[in-house]
Amino acid sequence: MEKFVPRFQGAPWPDGARALHVYAVPDPGTDLELARLVGECRVAMLPHPITALDDGTLHCTLDMIADTTSDRITDGERADLVTALREHLAGTRPFEVTAGSPIASRGGAFLDLSPDHALVGLRERVRDAIRRTRGTGALRHDGGRPHISLGYAWADSSSDALQSVFRRISPSHAPVRIREVHLLDVLFRRHPRPGGETAWQLSWSPVATVPLTGA
Repeated sequence: MEKFVPRFQGAPWPDGARALHVYAVPDPGTDLELARLVGECRVAMLPHPITALDDGTLHCTLDMIADTTSDRITDGERADLVTALREHLAGTRPFEVTAGSPIASRGGAFLDLSPDHALVGLRERVRDAIRRTRGTGALRHDGGRPHISLGYAWADSSSDALQSVFRRISPSHAPVRIREVHLLDVLFRRHPRPGGETAWQLSWSPVATVPLTGA
């Protein structure tokens, strides 16, 4: 496991910069099996240099608006993006995926999501909305497989040691209900950690929520 450094436009993220993201946000308050699984993962991560995400920042990234920082996107441009998201997601019904098993990754830890065909389809419709309003250059090049981030590493550590503890969590899976899509103004900022290290921490401000109604 290596220290996590977020990236924007192919370079390390400028400390304190904001960018618009589109997330699927789980709700551990109603998805109680997910809350149990995430809680056990947090206990497993405690001995490791990982900044765990709290319930309010758990997320599955669908895409980000990568052509510019959010402070340069006007209210009118945001409204156009929200309108496009509503149009491209019209007819999309809520669906359920399975979170797990937990995985110790290069930059921290996450919950794999499967089957991923519905999430991949949702991501492509989100990308179509971004492409329509801001062009292909606004799309992130590689979103990777869908997952829920659990935490970000702030120093090098053994992924094998953490994965061994993750393997002992049982049950290692939980249902996740995807009911809506969130457009968020996401901030990454450095915070001090022991030994002179710094940790990247994520927070956000809501811009708009698009329910998946199937209407």
